[in-house]
Amino acid sequence: MAIVLRVPKRAILFNLRVILVSLFILASGLGYSTSWAFGFESKVVQSPLSLVKKDLRAQFIALAEKNKLRASEVSFSLIVPGYGSVSHRSAEPCTPASTMKLLVAAAAMDLLGPDHNFVTRLLGSGDIREGVLFGNLIVEGRGDPAICGREKSGDPLWELRSWVASLRDLGISSIDGKILADDRYLAGDGIHPDWPTNELARWYYAPSGSLNLNDNCLDVQIGPVVNGKVAVSILPSQPLAQLSNKLKICVDPKKHLYHIARPGSSWSITVSGRFLTTAKARTEYVSVPDPAKNFSTIFTQLLQDSGIKVLGNDYPVTVDLTRIDEVNHSLASRLPVMLKNSQNLYAESMYRVLGRESGGTGDHASSQVILQNWVAENIPGEFAVVCRDGSGLSKKNRLTTDFLVELLGWVDQQPWSEVFFSALPISGIDGTLKKRMTSNPLRGKVYAKTGTLKNASGLAGYLKDDQHEESVVFAFLYDGRPGIVYRARKWQEDCLSLIQK
Repeated sequence: MAIVLRVPKRAILFNLRVILVSLFILASGLGYSTSWAFGFESKVVQSPLSLVKKDLRAQFIALAEKNKLRASEVSFSLIVPGYGSVSHRSAEPCTPASTMKLLVAAAAMDLLGPDHNFVTRLLGSGDIREGVLFGNLIVEGRGDPAICGREKSGDPLWELRSWVASLRDLGISSIDGKILADDRYLAGDGIHPDWPTNELARWYYAPSGSLNLNDNCLDVQIGPVVNGKVAVSILPSQPLAQLSNKLKICVDPKKHLYHIARPGSSWSITVSGRFLTTAKARTEYVSVPDPAKNFSTIFTQLLQDSGIKVLGNDYPVTVDLTRIDEVNHSLASRLPVMLKNSQNLYAESMYRVLGRESGGTGDHASSQVILQNWVAENIPGEFAVVCRDGSGLSKKNRLTTDFLVELLGWVDQQPWSEVFFSALPISGIDGTLKKRMTSNPLRGKVYAKTGTLKNASGLAGYLKDDQHEESVVFAFLYDGRPGIVYRARKWQEDCLSLIQK
């Protein structure tokens, strides 16, 4: 159910701005010039004749219909310098898909700050005698999504190897106790109840937790064909995982099709189907059912492989702990992965951590309340906002294009706006926009967050207009029939191209 948020005091200023914008548009239409536009001082802005002659709203709707989309399935809101606001169904709550990450990123930057550190610590208990730690090692997590992330893709455990070195520096060659996972920082399940249960093994539904390792996935390496068999292995080494290789080889490229399954909360992974004899090796990603257990088990195996024995004897859990080492990442350094790559685990982690750090428990329910309260207190206006999760995977999330444009305008006024702006995908250059808008007039000019579900497509961000110093702020959402979101993407790009002509 949508929650209608209260209007903060500065909404009065927002209404005043609407009146001034209207006067500005009227003045522009009459041929007068003005030095004020859209809430901040700027140079004189004149409406170019090419835009004045256009009814952008009507043409955007016509472009939707040209792409075989219904007017009732699309919504948009734009602020175009020198033209004014353009909107259609802009107050209608829609499924935002991954444009939800814009809200999570803005709130996290505001509530936590770009310098907030996600810290994962290695702690020890007990005495060290003759190279033996008579006690436990504890891995304490605080929601960092990026342990052994993307900087060294060839070694998914590279950041934990410094922990092994720190243990050796202490003269430890054997741990008499166990490797324990302290995942109490975030309460609740890392899997949202809105997510489809039959797809939870896919990497983009990986559960979030206090402890996260390798995007909470196992890398399943498939191929090549060696001695008449398809080679299949798992990285990093996970003793809990039970791999079943049922692949058959084929010589017909049309029959090259394989499937990976991990049912329910099981650690059993089955690879089946047919693999082309001449095909190169490839890597697929399967989510793990338990992030904390995945972390502690893999780290135990890493210690064993590095020559440090873990004997697994029982010791009491104590609060008298010694810090041995830690891994930390700043929020600002992780933001590009979340926005440019649209990494769901990063968004879920930030969503839950900002909830935990703002007085909640870090579960989805309390983080939803905190995020929606933040909207009410910071974003001028009255919006129907529903934030079920942080990634946008829930189909019950609801945002409006009016809200997204207001949010992006608010971000532009913040001291950390440049960090946010630089973390967005760039058309034809990188991230989820690398293969979109690859030619002029839009290549390198659109900085925006994409969003895709089976029945929804979103694009919201900034268009650097050649004719003005100010950027076009825009939000396009398609929420309709499944299976045709490619048409929605084409429509979004057609609309932005129209502004540039």
